[in-house]
Amino acid sequence: VQGEGDPRDAERLLQSALREDAGCIEALTKLAMLYEFQLEDLPKAERLYLKAMELDPADVTLVYDFAVFLQERLHDFERAEATYKLALTMDANEPNVLNNYAVFLSECRNDTAAAEKMFLRSIEVSPNASTALCNYASFLENAAGRIDDAEKVYERALVAGPTETSTLYNYAIFLEEHRADYGRAEDMYRRVLQEDPFDTDALNNYALLLQNVRHAYTEAKDLLDRALKVAPEDLATLNNLAVLHEDCLLDPDGAERMYRRALEVGPEDVTSLCNYAGFLRKTREDEAGAEALIDKARGVDRAMADRLIQAHEEADGEDGTEGGSMRKVPSDGPAASEATFLY
Repeated sequence: VQGEGDPRDAERLLQSALREDAGCIEALTKLAMLYEFQLEDLPKAERLYLKAMELDPADVTLVYDFAVFLQERLHDFERAEATYKLALTMDANEPNVLNNYAVFLSECRNDTAAAEKMFLRSIEVSPNASTALCNYASFLENAAGRIDDAEKVYERALVAGPTETSTLYNYAIFLEEHRADYGRAEDMYRRVLQEDPFDTDALNNYALLLQNVRHAYTEAKDLLDRALKVAPEDLATLNNLAVLHEDCLLDPDGAERMYRRALEVGPEDVTSLCNYAGFLRKTREDEAGAEALIDKARGVDRAMADRLIQAHEEADGEDGTEGGSMRKVPSDGPAASEATFLY
């Protein structure tokens, strides 16, 4: 279940435990997690979560875990909200429920006023919970646009959890994007990597800072190579390495190898298609090949493809080093430069 070994072995062990005791809540929930995260069989996961809740209807943790499952995995927002509300009737002051419901109200309902009330209730109940503080800071930064308030809450979250990697990571992005304080941002990324040397999100974003701000290309490549060893099929890392080879290391063959690897992993990934198209057009002068890739990208997501093509054109008019780079977030993969909510 922890991802260290064959998940099918874990499945067999947990099924064996349930044959001995069909009412074992721990086995039910661990098997549900296995189907949710490793084996990606969501209908089986849902049945197991429901069975566990039926056996222990008073366990508020089971209820809010199921609410997060409905929200994040099934995107069933109506059932998710009803389940959050059920959890709050069971324990109106459960900080995790309050925090998760606040995230739901912000992300899924776009109800900033109600979300802030929930965040504040969560923090009132548990004032030193670093996850809730980090989520509230991200909310203030991205949903409410209250940058100064967000920074105060990030600082408070770091006092509460000075080694909490998600807070360090999110605050690093904040410092880059809103304060242009690259020295402190570097320090945050280094602190993340001290706690977890294999954090691919931090490795990617720190590499981009070294590449685009410090122009330390060798050090940036070292970080991206480390990230690729951890996750050889990560599209953001492959694209970032390709851009680095193309624009900074002036190694077109190395860039093309990375672009092709990215398209092997994600043949319909719009970012990879557009990045490789830009490379073919600019470096190989292969207009027909570039147009074919752009047409394919537009067939997948025209709006996104057009945005990326425009970004490439604007980058080519400047120094060309950032147009195809992909920022990373902790839970959802590549995105712009936003921090993420935590569950």
